[in-house]
Amino acid sequence: MSGCSLEWFESLSALHDGEVSEEDAVRIASHVAACEPCRRAASLLGGVSRALAAHRESAEPPAVASRARAVLAPRPRSRWAWRAAGVAAVAAAAVASFGAPSGLPPAMADELVTHHVRGFAREHLCDFESSDPEAVGRWIEGELGYHATVQTPAGARLLGARTCSVDGTKTAALMYRRDSGEPMTVFVARPGSSAFAVASRLAHARASCAKAALGNEVCATSDGAISVGRQL
Repeated sequence: MSGCSLEWFESLSALHDGEVSEEDAVRIASHVAACEPCRRAASLLGGVSRALAAHRESAEPPAVASRARAVLAPRPRSRWAWRAAGVAAVAAAAVASFGAPSGLPPAMADELVTHHVRGFAREHLCDFESSDPEAVGRWIEGELGYHATVQTPAGARLLGARTCSVDGTKTAALMYRRDSGEPMTVFVARPGSSAFAVASRLAHARASCAKAALGNEVCATSDGAISVGRQL
């Protein structure tokens, strides 16, 4: 197993939010003790909890507070959706605290970090697994109908690709593992999409990278790609 399964990830999230019984807490702790992928996921969720605690006493800008209230407002949704909303709220707070490249919509920064965290917590990281850039490019073209330039950055290994939605547009997400072990996601936006326009604009700005939640950094390139990964 390359990652914590969705079922166990949801259970871990509920545990961190104090939404499980004592009996379930013991069951989850027993599983985590024997499962390395879930221990990694538990560590990640611990980082989310610490980030929330760190921002709880700070004064949020009105726009961030309003966005967080809208995200967390009661509505019918799955348990996973609540977990993702929590990560997005952390991303919003972090971007507000550290700043973002001029023109990077905070909501898009939230969405990218959420996709990155969720992707590497999945049991199967990729929809298509391959370390061959050409094979991954062909899969993206066949799956999404547009060309994506797939490269392997120095000091990283290509794992494959998956699809996600960025600002309402189905988008390719390239999955990498750095030599240090840190995960990295590169979102290759569809030409003509809002994400592509944002990436192109930011690539020519003075600050094309921004600090984001949980020590991640969001960077944009002129070919419509936006990378998310922990700062080294």
